[in-house]
Amino acid sequence: MDQPLDRIDRMIELAAPPDRVWKALTTPAELAVWFRVAIEGPLAPGSEVWMTVSGPKHGGKRFRVKVVEMEPPRRFVWEWHPGAVDPDVDYSREPRTRVTFSLEPTAGGTRLTLSETGFTDVSLARRAKVFSDNSQGWTEVLTWFRSYVEKTH
Repeated sequence: MDQPLDRIDRMIELAAPPDRVWKALTTPAELAVWFRVAIEGPLAPGSEVWMTVSGPKHGGKRFRVKVVEMEPPRRFVWEWHPGAVDPDVDYSREPRTRVTFSLEPTAGGTRLTLSETGFTDVSLARRAKVFSDNSQGWTEVLTWFRSYVEKTH
C-alpha cells in the first residue's frame, strides 16, 4: 500500500474522443497552451525537454521533463523533479516523480486519469510542500485542460 504522501490521482470525463485528447496532451504546441508553458524540444520517448512557465504563478521558471512513454492514444508518461522552481538549487541529484496520463474511451468521449507517483523518494525537507502544491496544481491544470480540449474539439 502506498504511503499517504506518495501518490496523486485525478480523473476527469471529457466530451472529446481519445484521439483529440491524445493530440492535446502530446503535441508540443497544444500542450504549451493548456499547461501554460513554452516547450523547447520534441516530445518523444527518451527525450528531455525544457519547459518555461508562462502563467502568472512561477512565470519564467524553467524545469525539465523526461518523456518516458507514449502509447497512442492511451498512455503518456513523463518524469520530472516536482517543485523544481528555485534556479539556485540543483535538482538533478534528486529522484523524479512519474506523471502518467491514461485515456479510456467512454460513451461521451474520454476518461482521463492522471497519476503522479514517487513522492516518498523526494527529500523529506521538500516532500510535504511539493505533494501539496502538485495535489492542488493538478486539480487546477486539469480544469485548464478540460476547457482547452472541449473548446477545440
